[in-house]
Amino acid sequence: MGNVKPDVAADTTGVPVDGRRSRWHAHRIARRDELITAAVRSVVRHGASVGMDQLATDAHTSKPVIYRYFTDKTDLHRAITQRVVGTILAALRAVIDRGPEPRELIRDSVAAYLELLEQSPQLYRFVVRHPHLEDGTTFGEVIAEMLAAQLALGLQADGLDPAYAHPWGEAIVGFINSASLWWLDHPGTMTSEQLANYLSALLWGGAAGVQSYAGRPADPRPAAQVFPPMPE
Repeated sequence: MGNVKPDVAADTTGVPVDGRRSRWHAHRIARRDELITAAVRSVVRHGASVGMDQLATDAHTSKPVIYRYFTDKTDLHRAITQRVVGTILAALRAVIDRGPEPRELIRDSVAAYLELLEQSPQLYRFVVRHPHLEDGTTFGEVIAEMLAAQLALGLQADGLDPAYAHPWGEAIVGFINSASLWWLDHPGTMTSEQLANYLSALLWGGAAGVQSYAGRPADPRPAAQVFPPMPE
């Protein structure tokens, strides 16, 4: 009777790898991803305060099964937030990659952000309630870092210290998040387009001031009708 060969392969370095362990690892990643997708749908359906029982029901499984793939409830919450923030970052990168002029970049970025909030307000509320990502940072820090990287390029191009982009990026995130929560709490007050135009006009005023200071002409005035006159 011949010897049974173990289920062992070799990786690219030539080191033996247990094939069964490799397949289990791939299965674990795929199953974890499926559970995150189900959890995101559950938040959209039931709201930011959805509990683990409802998450398990919507995933057609049980809490003990979920805890095979997530250390605890906090671990699952972080994974959900990671997924949502990934969507936000992808939307902002798509705007940046188009290479619009600074004024349009601000407006289009705010509009893209608000569009995602309008589509899934409960997901946004969930992220605000559970801001930490899987690496321990918060969603605000990650978005602020992305904004700061773009702002730093502009400051450097104008001969200004790019290190000052960091508080600027943090301030923008805080500004947008506070206004967004107010907007969600006051439905019907403004459309997403009106709010995008309004907030981007305020942000552009500061950016235009920096450009003027650096010797580059920039018109800080908002577009017509962004600030409507008093009703008669």
